[in-house]
Amino acid sequence: MPYAKARAGEGPSLIECKTYRHSGHSRTDPATYRPKGELEEWLKRDPIPFYRQRLAEFGVDAKTIEAIDAESKRKVDEATETCKASPPAPEEVLTTDVYSDGGWAWRN
Repeated sequence: MPYAKARAGEGPSLIECKTYRHSGHSRTDPATYRPKGELEEWLKRDPIPFYRQRLAEFGVDAKTIEAIDAESKRKVDEATETCKASPPAPEEVLTTDVYSDGGWAWRN
């Protein structure tokens, strides 16, 4: 297993996670620039339903799976509310390490 080294305390491991944005870049972006069928193909590979199915195959009952789902959503909602209630970060934090050379000015 690729993660066995990290779990054994033998140093970090690199995990590549290929992701796909299901919607446009913003609420007003209909994402019509995508090839037909591309979104549907990626949705078939969505890891959340995939792992729900895997849990069921391993004998985890539906009630437990739904409890995991509800707890995950609760944590995301809680984190969202904490962020919304927090003061904005100072500019020096927002503009630190944006690019590999430490800069942050717009580049063409």
